[in-house]
Amino acid sequence: MIKLPPFDKNLGRDIKTIDIGGHKPTHASVFLLWYSLPTRDIKNVCELGSGTGFVSFGLSKYYNLKVTGIEVQEELFNASVKAIELNNVYNVDFFNLDLKDVKNHFSAESFDMVVFNPPYHFSSSSENKIREISRKSNQELLEIFISSASFLLRNRGTFVTVVAPYIFPLFNNILLKYRLTPQQMCIAYGKKAELIAIRGRKNGGMHFEIDRPVYF
Repeated sequence: MIKLPPFDKNLGRDIKTIDIGGHKPTHASVFLLWYSLPTRDIKNVCELGSGTGFVSFGLSKYYNLKVTGIEVQEELFNASVKAIELNNVYNVDFFNLDLKDVKNHFSAESFDMVVFNPPYHFSSSSENKIREISRKSNQELLEIFISSASFLLRNRGTFVTVVAPYIFPLFNNILLKYRLTPQQMCIAYGKKAELIAIRGRKNGGMHFEIDRPVYF
């Protein structure tokens, strides 16, 4: 298991993003970036649902990784492309692509690490279209994210994800269905447990550890 530095809620403060329609990085974005600390074998990373690019830029700037971000919403994709120059990083590429189509654009097992913060609010709704797509989820959408991660990730490669506690049992079952084995977990608390970060490997072993909790 990887040993992580203490959680810093200000991580990524120097990352510049262009906020669109109320969509901006959240504590979940910071949590995911922190938990995605790469091991030495990781050189290229894919972020699914990259939004305006906060996590992708962080992985590039802090760890000098080659990063590919995939985002279905054109407005968010355009904002992430514009922010490349703002962050002065040029080893990041963004694709405006539905995850259902990743098999038509990428080769199987082409990334060392895949990270994702999928929509996980089953009952959420909003009149803001961007917010609605970014937040509202169901079992089918979770399967699309997780199956895409499994397709893109090399054997024994690392995945990192963030999810709400109330859907963790379902989420974990889908991970295992697509051969993504959780091996490390951290729970983040506000007034209560708010998020769970999960880290593991494709076709990984069953060893499992729980890190010290994080407090927002």
